[in-house]
Amino acid sequence: MLAEERPEIRVILAAPRGFCAGVRRAIDAVRDALAKHGTPVFVRRAIVHNLEVVRSLEAEGAVFVQELDEVPAGGVVVFSAHGVSPAILADAQKRGLIAYDAVCPLVAKVHREVERHQRRGRQIILIGHKGHPEIEGTLGHVSSVRKHVVNSVDEVENLPISSHEPAAYAVQTTYSVDDARTIIQALHLRFADLVGPASSDICYATTNRQAAVREVALQSDAIIVAGEQFSSNACRLAEVASAHCNNVQLVAGSDEIDWSGLPKSGVIGITAAASTPETSVQSILSALGARYRMIVEELGSGTETTVFKRMAIA
Repeated sequence: MLAEERPEIRVILAAPRGFCAGVRRAIDAVRDALAKHGTPVFVRRAIVHNLEVVRSLEAEGAVFVQELDEVPAGGVVVFSAHGVSPAILADAQKRGLIAYDAVCPLVAKVHREVERHQRRGRQIILIGHKGHPEIEGTLGHVSSVRKHVVNSVDEVENLPISSHEPAAYAVQTTYSVDDARTIIQALHLRFADLVGPASSDICYATTNRQAAVREVALQSDAIIVAGEQFSSNACRLAEVASAHCNNVQLVAGSDEIDWSGLPKSGVIGITAAASTPETSVQSILSALGARYRMIVEELGSGTETTVFKRMAIA
């Protein structure tokens, strides 16, 4: 299509977007392990929830497995940013594996919280999505008290706990800020003796990206969220955007865009999940540029300063 024939649109890029410090640290851990030990380096489950990242690391020599019994004795294995239970760590040691735990430090903080609460005899209530690897890993840190997972106010009401029993809650780091607030309020109404984290468990990157996409959605005719359907933080961004914009697409890359659903003019907002590389955003922009004359701007708070210390690969 000739440039003069393309309709004009305004594109707003949410800031911040894309990789967070925990994701960068986990990816660096795999690459550092490859540099130290050579190929293959095994990775239990997806290091982060993004297939482009996984495929890139596979090309560099990483081998992704579901469970430790797929790793040969003496092999090198990296655990994902989502965290694992102590039982998985113990199994790696039992099998004689060289293991590196690339858990996000903010997830590890939640692990320490629930361990502290169980030492004090409190039942543990996790606010999050059943089956998500972060929730499964956190549940594995609770062994001496009862543990529960809730994802709605109704599930809070149906918890098999007396309202007078001592309880504590923690929150999945990639959970919806708004949903967590509502569920926490319900927990406080339900329990007389309830404690929670001193500061929010929801990570800075999740909070910042949800706030940014909310601001962009309020000004947009359509929103494109770059991220995987199986990524919790990507899905939450799409949910937040949908509360303020009726036209939202969650796509892993430009090849998944539903072009018939985009406006012929107006404003298209773009954001990316914390596990999505900036290359995915640039691919989407290139695809848009082939169909529109674009005026591109960035909206939001911009640069994040949080940096996690690189893992020691010995």
